[in-house]
Amino acid sequence: MTQRETYIKNSKTTCEHVYHMDPNSVPVLHVLLTEEELNQRMHHYERALSIIQTFMTKLLSFLTDIPTVIVTTDDQGYVLDSYGDEHLKQMTTSLGIQNGVKFDEETAGTNAITLALEHNRPFHLIGEDHYHYCFSEVACYSAPYRYRNGEVIGTISIMTPKEHASPLHLGLLSSSIDTIEREIRVHEQNEQLHLYNQMLMSTTPIGIVISDQTGHIREFNQSAAQLTGMNKRNMIGSHISEVSALKPFFDHVLTKEKGIEDIEITFSRLDERKCLLDILPLYDHNQRLSGAFAQFRDMTSYYQLQEQVIQSEKLSAIGKLGAGLAHEIRNPLTSIIGFTQLLDVDKKQTHYIDIIRTELERMKNLVNQFVMMGKQTISERKSSQLYPLICETVELMKSNAHLHNVEINFHAEEEQITVWMDASQIKQVLINFIKNAIEAMPQGGEISVSLSKKDQHAIIAVKDNGKGMSEKEVKQLGTPFFSTKSSGLGIGLSICFDIMKAHHGKIVIDSDKGAGTMANLFLPLHKEES
Repeated sequence: MTQRETYIKNSKTTCEHVYHMDPNSVPVLHVLLTEEELNQRMHHYERALSIIQTFMTKLLSFLTDIPTVIVTTDDQGYVLDSYGDEHLKQMTTSLGIQNGVKFDEETAGTNAITLALEHNRPFHLIGEDHYHYCFSEVACYSAPYRYRNGEVIGTISIMTPKEHASPLHLGLLSSSIDTIEREIRVHEQNEQLHLYNQMLMSTTPIGIVISDQTGHIREFNQSAAQLTGMNKRNMIGSHISEVSALKPFFDHVLTKEKGIEDIEITFSRLDERKCLLDILPLYDHNQRLSGAFAQFRDMTSYYQLQEQVIQSEKLSAIGKLGAGLAHEIRNPLTSIIGFTQLLDVDKKQTHYIDIIRTELERMKNLVNQFVMMGKQTISERKSSQLYPLICETVELMKSNAHLHNVEINFHAEEEQITVWMDASQIKQVLINFIKNAIEAMPQGGEISVSLSKKDQHAIIAVKDNGKGMSEKEVKQLGTPFFSTKSSGLGIGLSICFDIMKAHHGKIVIDSDKGAGTMANLFLPLHKEES
Protein backbone atom coordinates (compact mmCIF):
# COMPACT_ATOMS: atom_id res chain seq x y z
CA MET A 1 0.00 0.00 0.00
CA THR A 2 1.37 3.39 -1.02
CA GLN A 3 1.70 6.28 1.40
CA ARG A 4 -1.14 8.06 -0.44
CA GLU A 5 -3.41 5.03 -0.04
CA THR A 6 -2.50 4.84 3.66
CA TYR A 7 -3.47 8.48 4.20
CA ILE A 8 -6.81 7.92 2.43
CA LYS A 9 -7.54 4.75 4.44
CA ASN A 10 -6.74 6.46 7.75
CA SER A 11 -8.97 9.42 6.84
CA LYS A 12 -11.92 7.19 5.94
CA THR A 13 -11.49 5.25 9.19
CA THR A 14 -11.59 8.50 11.16
CA CYS A 15 -14.74 9.63 9.31
CA GLU A 16 -16.49 6.33 10.09
CA HIS A 17 -15.43 5.61 13.66
CA VAL A 18 -14.65 9.06 15.09
CA TYR A 19 -17.10 11.35 13.28
CA HIS A 20 -19.70 8.58 12.63
CA MET A 21 -20.41 9.86 9.13
CA ASP A 22 -22.85 8.20 6.76
CA PRO A 23 -21.14 7.88 3.33
CA ASN A 24 -24.55 7.92 1.66
CA SER A 25 -25.41 11.37 3.06
CA VAL A 26 -24.56 14.73 1.51
CA PRO A 27 -22.02 16.53 3.75
CA VAL A 28 -23.12 19.85 5.18
CA LEU A 29 -20.27 22.38 5.19
CA HIS A 30 -21.59 24.35 8.14
CA VAL A 31 -18.35 26.04 9.25
CA LEU A 32 -18.67 29.39 7.52
CA LEU A 33 -16.90 32.75 7.79
CA THR A 34 -18.98 35.83 8.50
CA GLU A 35 -19.16 38.42 5.74
CA GLU A 36 -16.74 40.68 7.63
CA GLU A 37 -14.28 37.83 8.25
CA LEU A 38 -14.46 36.79 4.59
CA ASN A 39 -13.79 40.37 3.45
CA GLN A 40 -10.78 40.55 5.77
CA ARG A 41 -9.38 37.27 4.39
CA MET A 42 -10.01 38.39 0.81
CA HIS A 43 -8.18 41.65 1.47
CA HIS A 44 -5.24 39.81 3.07
CA TYR A 45 -5.01 37.39 0.11
CA GLU A 46 -5.80 40.00 -2.55
CA ARG A 47 -2.39 39.97 -4.23
CA ALA A 48 -2.06 36.16 -4.16
CA LEU A 49 -5.62 35.62 -5.46
CA SER A 50 -4.99 38.01 -8.35
CA ILE A 51 -1.80 36.17 -9.37
CA ILE A 52 -3.44 32.74 -8.98
CA GLN A 53 -6.45 33.71 -11.07
CA THR A 54 -4.20 35.10 -13.83
CA PHE A 55 -2.25 31.84 -14.20
CA MET A 56 -5.11 29.41 -13.54
CA THR A 57 -7.40 31.18 -16.02
CA LYS A 58 -4.65 30.71 -18.60
CA LEU A 59 -4.53 27.01 -17.68
CA LEU A 60 -8.31 26.74 -18.11
CA SER A 61 -7.98 28.17 -21.61
CA PHE A 62 -6.05 25.00 -22.59
CA LEU A 63 -8.70 22.74 -21.02
CA THR A 64 -11.73 24.00 -22.93
CA ASP A 65 -12.90 20.44 -23.74
CA ILE A 66 -12.56 19.27 -20.16
CA PRO A 67 -15.07 20.63 -17.59
CA THR A 68 -12.87 22.06 -14.86
CA VAL A 69 -13.37 24.18 -11.74
CA ILE A 70 -10.57 25.92 -9.84
CA VAL A 71 -10.93 26.35 -6.04
CA THR A 72 -8.54 28.44 -3.92
CA THR A 73 -8.45 28.23 -0.11
CA ASP A 74 -6.47 29.83 2.68
CA ASP A 75 -4.12 27.90 4.99
CA GLN A 76 -7.06 26.76 7.16
CA GLY A 77 -9.13 25.37 4.29
CA TYR A 78 -11.61 28.27 3.92
CA VAL A 79 -12.69 28.74 0.29
CA LEU A 80 -11.72 32.19 -1.00
CA ASP A 81 -12.31 31.87 -4.75
CA SER A 82 -13.78 29.46 -7.30
CA TYR A 83 -14.31 29.71 -11.07
CA GLY A 84 -14.40 27.58 -14.22
CA ASP A 85 -16.96 25.41 -16.01
CA GLU A 86 -20.44 26.76 -15.20
CA HIS A 87 -22.23 23.36 -15.22
CA LEU A 88 -19.68 21.81 -12.86
CA LYS A 89 -19.72 24.93 -10.70
CA GLN A 90 -23.52 24.63 -10.31
CA MET A 91 -23.01 21.09 -9.05
CA THR A 92 -20.39 22.18 -6.49
CA THR A 93 -22.62 25.04 -5.36
CA SER A 94 -25.49 22.60 -4.79
CA LEU A 95 -23.14 20.68 -2.47
CA GLY A 96 -22.57 23.85 -0.45
CA ILE A 97 -19.13 24.68 -1.85
CA GLN A 98 -18.97 28.48 -1.91
CA ASN A 99 -16.72 31.30 -0.77
CA GLY A 100 -16.31 31.34 3.02
CA VAL A 101 -17.03 27.64 3.75
CA LYS A 102 -14.37 25.48 5.36
CA PHE A 103 -13.10 22.18 4.01
CA ASP A 104 -12.13 19.93 6.90
CA GLU A 105 -12.36 16.23 7.54
CA GLU A 106 -15.04 16.54 10.24
CA THR A 107 -17.59 18.21 7.93
CA ALA A 108 -16.50 17.33 4.36
CA GLY A 109 -15.15 13.84 5.01
CA THR A 110 -12.10 12.60 3.14
CA ASN A 111 -11.13 15.39 0.72
CA ALA A 112 -8.04 16.48 -1.23
CA ILE A 113 -7.87 19.99 0.30
CA THR A 114 -7.63 18.76 3.90
CA LEU A 115 -5.13 16.01 3.01
CA ALA A 116 -2.92 18.48 1.08
CA LEU A 117 -2.86 20.89 4.05
CA GLU A 118 -2.42 18.14 6.64
CA HIS A 119 0.48 16.40 4.89
CA ASN A 120 1.91 19.51 3.19
CA ARG A 121 2.09 17.89 -0.26
CA PRO A 122 0.05 17.66 -3.49
CA PHE A 123 -2.83 15.21 -3.20
CA HIS A 124 -5.49 13.79 -5.51
CA LEU A 125 -8.70 11.85 -4.92
CA ILE A 126 -10.52 10.16 -7.77
CA GLY A 127 -14.14 8.97 -7.49
CA GLU A 128 -14.53 6.55 -4.60
CA ASP A 129 -11.33 7.78 -2.94
CA HIS A 130 -13.74 10.30 -1.39
CA TYR A 131 -15.63 9.18 1.71
CA HIS A 132 -19.04 10.42 0.54
CA TYR A 133 -20.64 8.78 -2.48
CA CYS A 134 -21.90 12.16 -3.75
CA PHE A 135 -18.28 12.92 -4.75
CA SER A 136 -17.75 9.57 -6.48
CA GLU A 137 -18.18 11.03 -9.95
CA VAL A 138 -15.49 13.73 -9.61
CA ALA A 139 -11.72 13.86 -9.42
CA CYS A 140 -10.04 16.44 -7.18
CA TYR A 141 -6.39 17.55 -7.29
CA SER A 142 -5.07 19.84 -4.54
CA ALA A 143 -1.64 21.29 -3.78
CA PRO A 144 -0.40 23.79 -1.20
CA TYR A 145 1.35 26.99 -2.26
CA ARG A 146 3.89 28.76 -0.07
CA TYR A 147 5.63 31.99 0.83
CA ARG A 148 9.35 32.43 0.18
CA ASN A 149 10.15 31.16 3.71
CA GLY A 150 8.26 27.90 3.09
CA GLU A 151 5.18 28.83 5.11
CA VAL A 152 1.98 27.48 3.55
CA ILE A 153 -0.33 30.22 2.28
CA GLY A 154 -3.22 27.98 1.20
CA THR A 155 -4.21 25.48 -1.48
CA ILE A 156 -5.15 25.51 -5.15
CA SER A 157 -7.44 22.72 -6.36
CA ILE A 158 -8.66 21.39 -9.70
CA MET A 159 -12.00 19.59 -9.83
CA THR A 160 -13.10 17.68 -12.96
CA PRO A 161 -15.47 14.77 -13.82
CA LYS A 162 -13.97 11.36 -13.06
CA GLU A 163 -13.94 10.28 -16.71
CA HIS A 164 -11.51 13.13 -17.48
CA ALA A 165 -9.16 12.26 -14.62
CA SER A 166 -5.51 12.08 -15.61
CA PRO A 167 -2.13 12.08 -13.84
CA LEU A 168 -1.36 15.10 -16.02
CA HIS A 169 -3.75 17.21 -13.95
CA LEU A 170 -1.55 16.96 -10.86
CA GLY A 171 1.53 17.71 -12.95
CA LEU A 172 -0.14 20.75 -14.51
CA LEU A 173 -1.27 21.94 -11.08
CA SER A 174 2.19 21.51 -9.52
CA SER A 175 3.86 23.28 -12.45
CA SER A 176 1.37 26.15 -12.24
CA ILE A 177 1.94 26.49 -8.49
CA ASP A 178 5.72 26.69 -9.02
CA THR A 179 5.15 29.59 -11.41
CA ILE A 180 2.63 31.21 -9.06
CA GLU A 181 5.03 30.97 -6.10
CA ARG A 182 7.82 32.57 -8.13
CA GLU A 183 5.49 35.37 -9.17
CA ILE A 184 4.40 35.91 -5.55
CA ARG A 185 8.08 36.07 -4.51
CA VAL A 186 8.80 38.60 -7.27
CA HIS A 187 5.87 40.72 -6.06
CA GLU A 188 7.14 40.48 -2.47
CA GLN A 189 10.63 41.54 -3.56
CA ASN A 190 9.25 44.37 -5.68
CA GLU A 191 7.12 45.53 -2.77
CA GLN A 192 10.15 45.39 -0.46
CA LEU A 193 12.27 47.28 -2.98
CA HIS A 194 9.50 49.84 -3.41
CA LEU A 195 9.38 50.26 0.38
CA TYR A 196 13.16 50.71 0.55
CA ASN A 197 13.07 53.16 -2.36
CA GLN A 198 10.32 55.16 -0.69
CA MET A 199 12.29 55.23 2.58
CA LEU A 200 15.40 56.44 0.74
CA MET A 201 13.41 58.96 -1.27
CA SER A 202 11.72 60.28 1.87
CA THR A 203 14.74 60.45 4.16
CA THR A 204 17.56 61.57 1.87
CA PRO A 205 18.44 65.27 2.01
CA ILE A 206 19.08 65.13 -1.74
CA GLY A 207 16.27 66.37 -3.98
CA ILE A 208 15.18 63.70 -6.48
CA VAL A 209 12.97 64.26 -9.53
CA ILE A 210 12.18 61.55 -12.11
CA SER A 211 10.32 62.27 -15.34
CA ASP A 212 9.06 60.19 -18.25
CA GLN A 213 10.29 60.73 -21.82
CA THR A 214 7.76 63.54 -22.35
CA GLY A 215 8.93 65.49 -19.29
CA HIS A 216 6.00 64.62 -17.01
CA ILE A 217 7.05 64.09 -13.39
CA ARG A 218 6.72 60.56 -11.98
CA GLU A 219 8.66 61.00 -8.73
CA PHE A 220 9.21 64.13 -6.65
CA ASN A 221 10.55 63.49 -3.16
CA GLN A 222 10.11 65.57 -0.01
CA SER A 223 13.60 67.09 -0.20
CA ALA A 224 12.88 68.25 -3.76
CA ALA A 225 9.69 69.88 -2.48
CA GLN A 226 11.57 71.68 0.31
CA LEU A 227 14.40 72.89 -1.94
CA THR A 228 12.14 74.07 -4.75
CA GLY A 229 9.32 75.38 -2.55
CA MET A 230 6.84 73.27 -4.54
CA ASN A 231 4.04 71.03 -3.23
CA LYS A 232 5.01 67.36 -3.64
CA ARG A 233 1.46 66.14 -4.23
CA ASN A 234 0.77 68.77 -6.89
CA MET A 235 4.00 68.03 -8.76
CA ILE A 236 3.39 64.32 -9.43
CA GLY A 237 1.98 64.11 -12.96
CA SER A 238 2.69 67.74 -13.82
CA HIS A 239 5.21 68.79 -16.48
CA ILE A 240 8.80 69.62 -15.58
CA SER A 241 8.22 73.13 -16.97
CA GLU A 242 6.50 73.85 -13.63
CA VAL A 243 10.02 73.91 -12.13
CA SER A 244 11.61 76.59 -14.29
CA ALA A 245 15.11 76.09 -12.85
CA LEU A 246 15.13 72.43 -13.94
CA LYS A 247 13.30 72.65 -17.29
CA PRO A 248 16.22 73.56 -19.61
CA PHE A 249 18.38 70.77 -18.21
CA PHE A 250 15.63 68.15 -18.49
CA ASP A 251 14.97 69.33 -22.06
CA HIS A 252 18.67 68.90 -22.87
CA VAL A 253 18.87 65.38 -21.43
CA LEU A 254 15.59 64.21 -23.01
CA THR A 255 16.50 65.54 -26.47
CA LYS A 256 20.27 64.90 -26.56
CA GLU A 257 20.19 61.78 -24.34
CA LYS A 258 23.35 62.99 -22.64
CA GLY A 259 23.73 63.41 -18.90
CA ILE A 260 24.95 66.56 -17.20
CA GLU A 261 26.81 66.84 -13.89
CA ASP A 262 27.64 69.44 -11.25
CA ILE A 263 25.56 72.27 -12.71
CA GLU A 264 24.94 75.07 -10.20
CA ILE A 265 21.30 76.17 -10.04
CA THR A 266 19.36 78.52 -7.78
CA PHE A 267 15.70 77.98 -6.96
CA SER A 268 13.61 81.16 -6.81
CA ARG A 269 12.62 81.16 -3.16
CA LEU A 270 12.92 83.72 -0.40
CA ASP A 271 16.19 82.17 0.78
CA GLU A 272 17.37 81.24 -2.76
CA ARG A 273 18.89 77.82 -2.13
CA LYS A 274 21.95 77.09 -4.27
CA CYS A 275 22.24 73.49 -5.44
CA LEU A 276 24.49 71.28 -7.56
CA LEU A 277 22.47 69.37 -10.16
CA ASP A 278 23.09 66.03 -11.91
CA ILE A 279 20.67 64.66 -14.53
CA LEU A 280 20.96 61.32 -16.30
CA PRO A 281 18.81 59.76 -19.06
CA LEU A 282 16.85 56.61 -18.17
CA TYR A 283 16.39 53.66 -20.55
CA ASP A 284 14.01 50.68 -20.60
CA HIS A 285 15.04 47.04 -21.19
CA ASN A 286 15.06 47.69 -24.94
CA GLN A 287 17.52 50.59 -24.45
CA ARG A 288 14.89 53.10 -25.48
CA LEU A 289 14.72 56.42 -23.65
CA SER A 290 12.11 56.20 -20.90
CA GLY A 291 12.77 59.40 -18.95
CA ALA A 292 15.31 61.34 -16.92
CA PHE A 293 16.60 61.16 -13.35
CA ALA A 294 17.69 64.33 -11.54
CA GLN A 295 19.32 64.78 -8.16
CA PHE A 296 20.31 68.09 -6.62
CA ARG A 297 22.24 68.74 -3.43
CA ASP A 298 21.79 71.83 -1.29
CA MET A 299 25.18 73.56 -1.33
CA THR A 300 24.05 76.78 0.39
CA SER A 301 25.79 75.95 3.69
CA TYR A 302 28.94 74.94 1.81
CA TYR A 303 29.01 78.23 -0.10
CA GLN A 304 28.34 80.16 3.10
CA LEU A 305 31.24 78.38 4.79
CA GLN A 306 33.39 79.06 1.75
CA GLU A 307 32.45 82.75 1.94
CA GLN A 308 33.30 82.80 5.64
CA VAL A 309 36.74 81.36 4.87
CA ILE A 310 37.27 84.06 2.22
CA GLN A 311 36.14 86.74 4.68
CA SER A 312 38.49 85.34 7.32
CA GLU A 313 41.35 85.52 4.86
CA LYS A 314 40.42 89.13 4.05
CA LEU A 315 40.28 89.97 7.74
CA SER A 316 43.66 88.37 8.24
CA ALA A 317 45.10 90.41 5.37
CA ILE A 318 43.56 93.61 6.77
CA GLY A 319 44.97 92.79 10.19
CA LYS A 320 48.46 92.48 8.73
CA LEU A 321 48.02 95.68 6.71
CA GLY A 322 46.58 97.48 9.73
CA ALA A 323 49.49 96.43 11.91
CA GLY A 324 51.83 98.23 9.52
CA LEU A 325 49.63 101.31 9.26
CA ALA A 326 48.94 101.54 12.98
CA HIS A 327 52.48 102.58 13.84
CA GLU A 328 52.46 105.36 11.20
CA ILE A 329 49.03 106.67 12.23
CA ARG A 330 49.29 106.42 16.01
CA ASN A 331 52.48 108.45 16.26
CA PRO A 332 51.06 111.67 14.74
CA LEU A 333 47.81 111.12 16.65
CA THR A 334 49.75 111.00 19.91
CA SER A 335 51.52 114.23 19.00
CA ILE A 336 48.26 116.00 18.09
CA ILE A 337 46.62 114.86 21.32
CA GLY A 338 49.63 116.18 23.25
CA PHE A 339 49.55 119.57 21.52
CA THR A 340 45.83 120.02 22.24
CA GLN A 341 46.70 119.83 25.90
CA LEU A 342 49.22 122.66 25.44
CA LEU A 343 46.77 124.98 23.66
CA ASP A 344 45.93 128.08 25.64
CA VAL A 345 42.26 128.73 24.93
CA ASP A 346 39.56 130.63 26.74
CA LYS A 347 36.86 128.88 28.72
CA LYS A 348 34.32 129.23 25.93
CA GLN A 349 36.46 127.14 23.59
CA THR A 350 37.54 124.58 26.16
CA HIS A 351 34.39 122.52 25.46
CA TYR A 352 35.33 122.20 21.78
CA ILE A 353 38.94 121.32 22.60
CA ASP A 354 37.65 118.54 24.88
CA ILE A 355 35.50 117.19 22.06
CA ILE A 356 38.49 117.32 19.66
CA ARG A 357 40.67 115.49 22.15
CA THR A 358 37.98 112.86 22.78
CA GLU A 359 37.51 112.27 19.07
CA LEU A 360 41.25 111.97 18.53
CA GLU A 361 41.37 109.34 21.26
CA ARG A 362 38.47 107.55 19.58
CA MET A 363 40.32 107.71 16.26
CA LYS A 364 43.31 106.13 17.95
CA ASN A 365 41.08 103.38 19.31
CA LEU A 366 39.57 102.88 15.84
CA VAL A 367 43.03 102.24 14.43
CA ASN A 368 43.60 99.66 17.14
CA GLN A 369 40.23 98.04 16.42
CA PHE A 370 41.01 97.94 12.72
CA VAL A 371 44.14 95.95 13.57
CA MET A 372 42.23 93.70 15.95
CA MET A 373 39.26 93.18 13.63
CA GLY A 374 38.29 89.52 13.61
CA LYS A 375 39.95 88.97 17.00
CA GLN A 376 38.41 89.11 20.44
CA THR A 377 39.02 92.59 21.82
CA ILE A 378 39.22 93.63 25.46
CA SER A 379 36.96 96.57 26.19
CA GLU A 380 36.91 98.79 29.25
CA ARG A 381 33.34 98.51 30.44
CA LYS A 382 31.78 100.16 33.43
CA SER A 383 28.39 101.28 34.68
CA SER A 384 27.46 104.32 32.58
CA GLN A 385 24.49 106.53 31.80
CA LEU A 386 23.28 106.34 28.20
CA TYR A 387 21.49 109.71 28.11
CA PRO A 388 24.59 112.01 28.32
CA LEU A 389 26.48 109.76 25.88
CA ILE A 390 23.70 110.04 23.29
CA CYS A 391 23.35 113.82 23.85
CA GLU A 392 27.07 114.28 23.28
CA THR A 393 27.06 112.07 20.15
CA VAL A 394 24.02 113.80 18.63
CA GLU A 395 25.61 117.18 19.31
CA LEU A 396 28.81 115.99 17.66
CA MET A 397 26.98 114.79 14.52
CA LYS A 398 24.75 117.86 14.09
CA SER A 399 27.42 119.90 12.29
CA ASN A 400 27.91 117.11 9.74
CA ALA A 401 24.13 116.74 9.42
CA HIS A 402 23.66 120.47 8.70
CA LEU A 403 26.13 120.21 5.82
CA HIS A 404 23.78 117.64 4.23
CA ASN A 405 20.58 119.53 5.05
CA VAL A 406 19.62 116.91 7.64
CA GLU A 407 18.05 117.68 11.00
CA ILE A 408 18.69 115.41 14.01
CA ASN A 409 16.16 115.23 16.86
CA PHE A 410 16.70 113.36 20.11
CA HIS A 411 13.99 112.25 22.52
CA ALA A 412 14.39 110.20 25.71
CA GLU A 413 11.43 108.54 27.42
CA GLU A 414 13.61 108.22 30.49
CA GLU A 415 16.96 109.86 31.24
CA GLN A 416 18.19 107.66 34.08
CA ILE A 417 19.07 104.51 32.13
CA THR A 418 22.26 102.75 33.19
CA VAL A 419 24.05 100.00 31.28
CA TRP A 420 27.35 98.18 31.64
CA MET A 421 29.32 99.38 28.64
CA ASP A 422 32.46 100.67 27.05
CA ALA A 423 31.24 104.22 26.36
CA SER A 424 33.76 104.76 23.57
CA GLN A 425 32.62 101.65 21.71
CA ILE A 426 28.89 102.37 22.06
CA LYS A 427 29.54 105.94 20.91
CA GLN A 428 31.33 104.51 17.88
CA VAL A 429 28.28 102.34 17.08
CA LEU A 430 25.88 105.27 17.43
CA ILE A 431 28.04 107.56 15.27
CA ASN A 432 28.17 104.87 12.58
CA PHE A 433 24.38 104.52 12.42
CA ILE A 434 23.76 108.29 12.45
CA LYS A 435 26.38 108.73 9.72
CA ASN A 436 24.70 106.00 7.63
CA ALA A 437 21.32 107.67 8.15
CA ILE A 438 22.72 111.01 6.92
CA GLU A 439 24.21 109.35 3.83
CA ALA A 440 20.89 107.61 3.13
CA MET A 441 19.27 111.06 2.59
CA PRO A 442 21.37 112.86 -0.07
CA GLN A 443 18.52 115.35 -0.62
CA GLY A 444 18.22 116.09 3.09
CA GLY A 445 15.71 114.91 5.64
CA GLU A 446 15.18 114.19 9.31
CA ILE A 447 16.82 111.74 11.72
CA SER A 448 15.02 110.79 14.90
CA VAL A 449 17.10 109.37 17.76
CA SER A 450 15.26 108.03 20.79
CA LEU A 451 16.09 106.32 24.08
CA SER A 452 13.67 103.99 25.84
CA LYS A 453 13.57 100.96 28.12
CA LYS A 454 11.73 97.65 27.64
CA ASP A 455 12.03 94.12 29.09
CA GLN A 456 15.36 94.64 30.89
CA HIS A 457 16.88 96.30 27.83
CA ALA A 458 17.76 99.86 26.93
CA ILE A 459 16.81 100.65 23.34
CA ILE A 460 18.50 103.31 21.23
CA ALA A 461 16.56 103.86 18.01
CA VAL A 462 17.94 105.74 14.99
CA LYS A 463 15.28 106.40 12.34
CA ASP A 464 15.63 108.14 8.98
CA ASN A 465 13.29 108.78 6.06
CA GLY A 466 15.86 107.91 3.41
CA LYS A 467 15.87 105.47 0.51
CA GLY A 468 15.62 102.32 2.66
CA MET A 469 16.87 98.81 1.86
CA SER A 470 15.49 95.55 0.48
CA GLU A 471 14.93 92.52 2.71
CA LYS A 472 17.92 90.81 1.11
CA GLU A 473 20.18 93.78 1.87
CA VAL A 474 18.99 93.94 5.49
CA LYS A 475 19.86 90.25 5.98
CA GLN A 476 23.41 90.88 4.77
CA LEU A 477 24.08 93.86 7.03
CA GLY A 478 26.96 93.19 9.40
CA THR A 479 28.68 90.85 6.96
CA PRO A 480 32.29 91.97 6.54
CA PHE A 481 32.84 93.88 3.27
CA PHE A 482 29.14 94.07 2.43
CA SER A 483 27.96 97.64 1.85
CA THR A 484 24.93 99.24 0.21
CA LYS A 485 27.13 102.22 -0.70
CA SER A 486 29.20 102.16 -3.86
CA SER A 487 32.19 103.63 -2.02
CA GLY A 488 31.66 101.72 1.23
CA LEU A 489 34.15 99.16 2.54
CA GLY A 490 31.62 97.21 4.57
CA ILE A 491 33.76 97.32 7.71
CA GLY A 492 31.95 99.85 9.92
CA LEU A 493 28.74 97.89 10.47
CA SER A 494 30.66 94.66 10.91
CA ILE A 495 32.56 96.28 13.79
CA CYS A 496 29.27 97.64 15.21
CA PHE A 497 27.68 94.18 15.23
CA ASP A 498 30.77 92.74 16.94
CA ILE A 499 30.70 95.50 19.58
CA MET A 500 27.01 94.95 20.34
CA LYS A 501 27.53 91.20 20.52
CA ALA A 502 30.41 91.70 22.97
CA HIS A 503 28.03 93.82 25.11
CA HIS A 504 25.45 90.97 25.05
CA GLY A 505 23.21 93.24 23.02
CA LYS A 506 21.81 93.07 19.53
CA ILE A 507 20.94 95.19 16.52
CA VAL A 508 17.52 94.92 14.89
CA ILE A 509 17.03 96.77 11.62
CA ASP A 510 13.66 97.43 9.98
CA SER A 511 13.70 98.89 6.51
CA ASP A 512 11.51 99.20 3.44
CA LYS A 513 12.72 100.23 0.03
CA GLY A 514 11.84 103.90 -0.43
CA ALA A 515 10.38 104.27 3.07
CA GLY A 516 13.39 104.73 5.32
CA THR A 517 15.21 102.67 7.93
CA MET A 518 15.04 102.24 11.69
CA ALA A 519 17.99 100.73 13.57
CA ASN A 520 17.21 99.53 17.11
CA LEU A 521 20.21 98.98 19.38
CA PHE A 522 19.40 96.74 22.36
CA LEU A 523 21.68 96.84 25.42
CA PRO A 524 20.97 94.91 28.64
CA LEU A 525 20.32 97.10 31.66
CA HIS A 526 23.13 97.25 34.23
CA LYS A 527 23.60 94.30 36.58
CA GLU A 528 26.40 94.00 39.10
CA GLU A 529 29.03 91.68 37.67
CA SER A 530 30.93 89.28 39.88
